[in-house]
Amino acid sequence: MREDLHFNPATSLVDKARRELEARFVTLVLAPGSVWTEGSLSELLDIGRTPVREAVASMALDGLVTVIRRAGIVVSEISVEDQMAVLDARRVLEKLVSARASVRCTDSERRQLLEMADGIQHAGESQQAESYLQFHFQIKRFVAQCARNRFAARALRPLHTMSQRFYFAHHRAFNNLPVVGPAHAALTRAIVARDEAQVALHCDNVSDIAEQFTRNLLGSSHMTGR
Repeated sequence: MREDLHFNPATSLVDKARRELEARFVTLVLAPGSVWTEGSLSELLDIGRTPVREAVASMALDGLVTVIRRAGIVVSEISVEDQMAVLDARRVLEKLVSARASVRCTDSERRQLLEMADGIQHAGESQQAESYLQFHFQIKRFVAQCARNRFAARALRPLHTMSQRFYFAHHRAFNNLPVVGPAHAALTRAIVARDEAQVALHCDNVSDIAEQFTRNLLGSSHMTGR
């Protein structure tokens, strides 16, 4: 019988360490280009070195950090060009995952998604960036879980983390929280409603908003140096 990972304390601690590291990665506490040691991250999280080491190793595989022997753990830089590539991949994978979730969600999961939709809409309309990102994190992970496709979920996880960090770093420049919050809420509600046509439409809308946001940055003089 396959072991249920939810009952494995070591695995749960590794997952907790990764979640905590990702939260600080997104909010720039782990600043782009900064160098950390295993010990300093362990102290930051108040989690033992072994789970932190495993969490860092998984983040390194996803390109979020680079582990350099005898030098430390280097946090990846923020790149507009990389973000465009991230969005290309997200556009395809999110449409797949959202469509699958729309038909595979349980009634209980649909109720939870509706609560999250209300939360992200309110966070966007009230321009609460950190609250918006928290709901974004919850919704994206939960929708991937509801889709029952662990391979797509695994592929999307680092893409969402990179996108959330990118948005946190630049959201003040474009001030579009009142747009993106309701857009994600509409997509989430379409998933709940089992409306695959609307799911596809809202997926494209969310992707278009993110892509335009990034293209604006790419074309701005302070980002290009021109």
